[in-house]
Amino acid sequence: MSETIIDAIDRLMPLIIHSTCINSKLWDSPHEELPLRDYALSWVIVDRSPKGLVTYQNVTPKMVEIWEAEGIDWQQRAVINLKVASQELWTHQKLRQDGSLIWAIMMHNDGFGSSRVLLSPYLDKYFPDGYYVAIPDRSIGIIIPRDLSSGEMQETQDLLESWYDTASAPMSPHLFAPDDLIPEHYLWN
Repeated sequence: MSETIIDAIDRLMPLIIHSTCINSKLWDSPHEELPLRDYALSWVIVDRSPKGLVTYQNVTPKMVEIWEAEGIDWQQRAVINLKVASQELWTHQKLRQDGSLIWAIMMHNDGFGSSRVLLSPYLDKYFPDGYYVAIPDRSIGIIIPRDLSSGEMQETQDLLESWYDTASAPMSPHLFAPDDLIPEHYLWN
């Protein structure tokens, strides 16, 4: 049993969840409150069927106990797995005529688009003048540079609200500072 759990570390991913999941007592997995208290960070094991269907198994306290007994930094491993799965940081983008970004969308097939907002050291390289993040759905993360015109910002806000209104796992129609969704003690390098 523990060998299978140790092997599962290769499929461990961080998952941003709405705090209502935790407050409802339906979430029995380890989790950590984020600076923006409406959200928490949890972890799941990802499985893919032969047909490519992605399913998640919540990490259990027993899994954590086994990983820690083996000296595995399981939270850091989840970040490494997310980085490896994010060789392409975003899947869609909208550009201005000069080629600069209006927004970048992380809507990867693995369903961890919102978790990719955690990769701030990599995102900082593409947005040196700062950016906002949005998570309208648990599977979608959006990066918006801070230098948008008022028209571009309104168009982007309308897009966020539309995605939020039709989300299968709604999170928020609002923009956040990147640090709002990153645990305080984490090193994402």
